Parts: sequence; structure tokens; C-alpha cells
Amino acid sequence: MDKTRKTIINGKFRWTVVTALVLLLAFVMSSCTTYNSFKGTFIDKAGSEKDQQTITIGVFEPQTGRNAARGLEELKGIELANSIYNNVDGYKVVLSKVDTKSSVSATRTAVQGLIEMKPVAMIGSAGEATSLAASELVEEAQIPTITASATNPLITQGNSYYFRASITESQMGQGLAEYAIKEKESENIGIVTLKNDSSVAAMKDGFETKAKDLKGRRNRTIKYETEIMPTEEEMEKAIKGLRGNGVNICLAPLGTENMDVFFRLIEKNGMTDIIFLGQRSWGDEAFISLMEKHPDIKIVFPYESVLTGTSSTSDSITPEAQRFQIEYANRYGSDDIPTYNAALGYDAYLIMINAIHNAKSLEGPDLRSSLMELSELKCSTGAFSFDGSGNVVRSVTLSTLKDGKPVNEYICESEAKSKALEDVEEQQAEDHQTEEQQSE
Repeated sequence: MDKTRKTIINGKFRWTVVTALVLLLAFVMSSCTTYNSFKGTFIDKAGSEKDQQTITIGVFEPQTGRNAARGLEELKGIELANSIYNNVDGYKVVLSKVDTKSSVSATRTAVQGLIEMKPVAMIGSAGEATSLAASELVEEAQIPTITASATNPLITQGNSYYFRASITESQMGQGLAEYAIKEKESENIGIVTLKNDSSVAAMKDGFETKAKDLKGRRNRTIKYETEIMPTEEEMEKAIKGLRGNGVNICLAPLGTENMDVFFRLIEKNGMTDIIFLGQRSWGDEAFISLMEKHPDIKIVFPYESVLTGTSSTSDSITPEAQRFQIEYANRYGSDDIPTYNAALGYDAYLIMINAIHNAKSLEGPDLRSSLMELSELKCSTGAFSFDGSGNVVRSVTLSTLKDGKPVNEYICESEAKSKALEDVEEQQAEDHQTEEQQSE
């Protein structure tokens, strides 16, 4: 696509977004019960600025370094939410922001500094390693904290005070398996991953576990599975395996550069009828730009578009999602299209102020209990409830690309559970079975 064509398409898209936002504004202001509820709780109870007490929510996000783009996106959502809902039961909510610099050591220093300021809660961080680095400090300080987008299960595992707004990699894998087996009714599934790639291990495990749940442990729905080095030679071998086993849907959660090569070889071999399932980063700008070179390949990935929905997924667009879109355009301009990470940052803040409102006090243990008791809280990316490990329990939303942007493709019928919760339930089932055998 040449520059002129890109400009025309971008211009049309922006005009479409602006038009949609104007229409949504009329709808939200006239009938948005979610907004009215939030307004009654968080705005109308505000006293005069002179008399108001303040509470602090600490925010640690990467504003520099390799995770800066994602961190700044989340920060936009957090700041937007704070600009709208900055009062909780008469307390003015102040954000105290620090830069983790995308570094583990800098994160520890930043979080320690925030803790000394005694915030009632904290939000952070974009990046798996930096969130893991904060985990021990969060638990020790007993300050309820929520990461907007980090997906590593270890972040919340064994930590009573760390929560997450995003689903885990394991949950994403479960959702992709349901789509492949229940929606597409595939009996010929393939899995291609990179050797020694621990970042997708939980997704692959969740995918395989769900496939067994849906089809039975003896069913061979997954016809072909391989781990490869990122070379053309090994990719060619994998493609030969996909063809030989009649694979029509393939889980291949590789990064942008590797998928570019892989898709080129898929096209060379005339196998563009395969649907490829991938990771959430496939909804990022870099991957979307890559797919302009591979228009005949369909991809599906865990991602909930905050701008659009298909006719089958329109119920997922909540009033708060509409408000988020409108207020985002007002604050940052219609040319700045909100990302999913920005929406997750927005929701992380809403989750915290709702928990603060419902808590018996501003003490860490009470606020933690309030977070655990949240049920179906409707925010911009959907409804939030948490399991015993601080992971969100919800149906996974999958997207595909249409006209160069993510659109919702499928919402899973069942709520995906985190791996930690699955392990607990499996152990409980085993204990129950043992008790029954002993009683006999």
C-alpha cells in the first residue's frame, strides 16, 4: 500500500471514529446508567477543594526504556479515569507517578519510594519482569496493587495483594482452544512454537488443557505439534508437517519478525486457508502493519477492541466503554486512537476506586477484601470479578483484523479460569474422590 492510499484510509478511519464518538456521546449522556452510577458515587459527594481530604494512588509504569510505549498507553488510561472520577466518598484522589524505566532494579527503587508515601493502593506495571520485581514489595507492604496488562501467572500467584485487570496467558490459550474446537469445529489443529520460548508456555498449556476438556483426553484433535528454531529451514519443515496432517487451524504465537517470515513461506506453499491463532501482541500497531503484506491470511488473537464490535459481539460494548472512547477523544484528540492497554489502565483505576468506595476503611486488608468481593463490575473492557489468586474471571474475547484494525471475532461461551484456580479445583476434586473412597 503506497503512502497516498494509507493517508486516505487513515483519514476515512479517523472520520468514522469521530462520527461514531459524536453519536455515542448523545447516547451516553442520555441513557448511560453506568455513568450515572459512577457520578453519584464518585463526583457528587465531593466537598469543596479547601475542605477535602486527599488519598493517593501510586502508579509505577515504564515511561522510558523498551516497555515505554505500553507503559505510556496505560498511563493515558489511568490519567483519563482520574480526570473523570477523582473523588471517592468525599476524598480527592491524587496520582503519584514514577518511572520504572523498564528495569527490574529501577522498579524496585520506584516502588519502594511509592510505599514510603503511604498510598492506599497502587497500579503497575506494564512488563512481566517489572511486575514480578514489585510483587514481593507489594505483599510485604500490604498495599493492594493491580497490574493493568501483565499476564505472567507468577505475578499474582501466592500474593494476597496483587491483582490483574488482564486475563492470563493460560486463559488466552483456553479461549483460543474453544474458538478452534467449538466455533470452527476443527478436528485438525496444529501447534508451532519456538524452542525455549517460556513466554508462551502458559498459553500453550492452557490451549492443550482446554482441548482435552472439550474433546476428551484420548481424542487427537491436535494432529501436529512442533518446536522450532527461528530459521527458514525449520519453518519449512513445520509447514510440511502442517500440510501432511491436514491442519486447518494452527496456534503459532510467534513474534512479529518471525511471523513475517513464516507467513511468507505459508503463502509460497499455497496454504493461506489455514487460520492462525496468536498472542495479544498481534493487535499491536507493528503486527497490524505487518499483516498489510499478508492480506490473504486470517489471524485470530486474544484482544478486545475498544472501538468496534461485530453484530455477534455488540453486547460486549458497555456504556463505560462508550464513555471511555468519548472522553479519550476529548482529552487526547480524535487522531489519537485508544489502544487496549489504555483501556486496561482506565479499568485498573476504576476497579481500585470502586474497591475503595466499598471497603470498610482505607487499610490494606480491608481494601484487599473489597477487591475480592467485587462482582461483575462493568468497566470499559468488560465486567470484572476476581478469583482467589487475584486474577480476573471472565469470558475471553478474540479478535481478527478487518480493514487494518482489530475487530471482535468471538466471545467464549465459558469463563476462562486462571491456572492457579484450576490447580486448586483439581486438588479439591482429588481430595473429594479420596474421601469417598475412604468412606466406602
